Amino acid sequence: MGEKFCENCGSQLNEGAKFCSSCGSVVSTNTSETTTNLGEEKKVCTNCGSQLYDGEKFCSNCGSSVVSTNTSETTTNQEEKKKFCTNCGSQLYDGVKFCSNCGSSVDLSNKPGSRTIGGQRKVGSNNSNPFNQIQDYYEQTKKQYGNLTDQELGFVGSVKYALVHWIDFKGVESRKSVYWWLVLGMTVISIGVLILESILTALFSNVPGLDVIGNFIISVACIAFLGIMVISFLSAIVRRMRYLNVQNIAIWMILSVVVPVISLYTCFYLMLIDKPLNQS
Repeated sequence: MGEKFCENCGSQLNEGAKFCSSCGSVVSTNTSETTTNLGEEKKVCTNCGSQLYDGEKFCSNCGSSVVSTNTSETTTNQEEKKKFCTNCGSQLYDGVKFCSNCGSSVDLSNKPGSRTIGGQRKVGSNNSNPFNQIQDYYEQTKKQYGNLTDQELGFVGSVKYALVHWIDFKGVESRKSVYWWLVLGMTVISIGVLILESILTALFSNVPGLDVIGNFIISVACIAFLGIMVISFLSAIVRRMRYLNVQNIAIWMILSVVVPVISLYTCFYLMLIDKPLNQS
């Protein structure tokens, strides 16, 4: 087929190019097929994964500057770098235009600076708002630890995962280690908080006028911390019980609070077994 050239600068256009690789202009006509030297080492754009050709200043697929990408990565005789959807964290395979898990456009989910997908703010967007940064960290932690095994999670991962799901009472958790690592983590954190509380109380008591205010602030912080820990603990139990197909979960949780001995069943026995109950 005939070769195509950029209408802006006259440079030859590569196959499937959406942007001119020399000047970055949008290609307004159908791109042409070109032949490549299969023996040459292939370089790929680290932003979208498209092949880069010698002398290119811009990626012909996404328009990113080649200078800002790592063009030393090759696909010849090497395992290709895995790409993941930044909207849901699922792995993306070569050639896909939409994430098979959430349906987001691959171009949008991998293009830096993209802020919205389906009308919602995209995780990882360049936003200096501290509240958005906290939300981004919250969502990224969910994705990072959501599909890991017990061994891959470990202590820190399990505690982080449980804390970012502290109000998730509708989910299902198949990894029992998440619960037990959370229990250990809550114990360690509680000891640390008690020590810190004692130190701060002693410091505030020696400062006139700050003893009452300081003690009030410490008390509020401890109550908030205790509330988060208790809710995290209860939600972890509920998610585990949902995986085990336990019936009447709400009743079991209420009975565990009213009759503490029942908690040996809900908070201990059920957290040790692996296979769901009442399997059909």
